[in-house]
Amino acid sequence: MPAKRTNTFFLYVAVLVVMLAVGLVVALRSGVFTIRHISVTGLRQIPASDIQRLAEGALGQNLFLFDREGLTQKIMLHPLVRSVEFQRQFPDTLEVQVTERTPAALLVVPNGVLEVDSRGVFLRRLEGWPKVDYPVLTGVTVPDTAGPGQKLTDPGLEAELKVLAQAPSAMLPLLSEVQVNVARQVTLFLTSGVEVRLGQATEWKDKLAVLFNLLQDKDYQSIQQGVAYIDFTAATPVIGR
Repeated sequence: MPAKRTNTFFLYVAVLVVMLAVGLVVALRSGVFTIRHISVTGLRQIPASDIQRLAEGALGQNLFLFDREGLTQKIMLHPLVRSVEFQRQFPDTLEVQVTERTPAALLVVPNGVLEVDSRGVFLRRLEGWPKVDYPVLTGVTVPDTAGPGQKLTDPGLEAELKVLAQAPSAMLPLLSEVQVNVARQVTLFLTSGVEVRLGQATEWKDKLAVLFNLLQDKDYQSIQQGVAYIDFTAATPVIGR
């Protein structure tokens, strides 16, 4: 008798699984989960209409079965999109969650100003100066064929972006220009007009920390107007007037 009950139990379970599977297939193939709306979140620079336009191909697809990889690749064509994720909002809305690339520096070129992010990706070409100021990187060659969304591979640019990445975040607003010469020697220009000679290296974190502490020092601030340069190429920093 127990064996018969066990067999009956498994039969019920099997029937239930089949019914659930059939119900799921019917639901997926019905119009209940058809994508009719696309919402976009995470935008600060990109117009929502840009992403809506790139994602409109998902309209009419199933919320569970839409071409996620294809849609991701299409949205990633926008030069200001760093990454994208999707969330389902039942029953018929696909939420596109965008992480934007943000400017880290500016490159001055003959026909305008370029914004680049911390990885050296060309974001936008501006005809005038941006409303939000960023450090200017000089001594960098930008190919005429470069376009938005392309990663620039100039060695000088990589060195300058590395300097910005290693600088204390509170010091970035004090930086006006980062310059690298043909010998790969790095020089900073502060918004106060002071020149800072970092020299040739691959790691600047320690020097930048010392520089930041110096700039906050009250004794230095009392003589700042008379300072022409700060030289870090020697064993100890040298302040020149």
